[in-house]
Amino acid sequence: MQIESRSEAETTNPHLRRRDVLMGATLLAGATLGAATARAADDTHEGHGAAGESGAEHRYTEAQAFKRRAGVVAVANECIARGQACLSHCMETFVAGDTTMAECARAVQEMLVTCQAFVQLAANDSVVLRPMAQACIAVCEECEKQCRPHEDHQPECKACADACVELVREARKLLV
Repeated sequence: MQIESRSEAETTNPHLRRRDVLMGATLLAGATLGAATARAADDTHEGHGAAGESGAEHRYTEAQAFKRRAGVVAVANECIARGQACLSHCMETFVAGDTTMAECARAVQEMLVTCQAFVQLAANDSVVLRPMAQACIAVCEECEKQCRPHEDHQPECKACADACVELVREARKLLV
């Protein structure tokens, strides 16, 4: 027979448990923090309207970093989309017991994570974009190499390989 120890709150009100009190306190703290954050954001934006509204003038700048790299970002995102379709197909073949596309799947998975990081850096025109472009080129070349043997019977592999070639072409432009 196991004896449970109960706190005073639990014995006075059987519906009120320590975890409920803690959860309520956590929710209250979160709501308070959220309200404070919203107030701080409102305070930050006060006076940032049109010139003269509250005596302060704020000049918003036009976005430039993404615009400089929008082309390569679009090509990389297309490569990611094609790679996701290819990897999905590889998984289907694995489920069916066919592992002939294992190296293709490995290469595509590496390409996906590399290209996702590359997109983030390109969108921000990062100072480390060039070395990441070099890594992206190497990974995409390997992905294309692993997808090509399957292109005649797997359209997803052909599309992925072709997208990798296009991304390599665009990424090389960043190295010039």
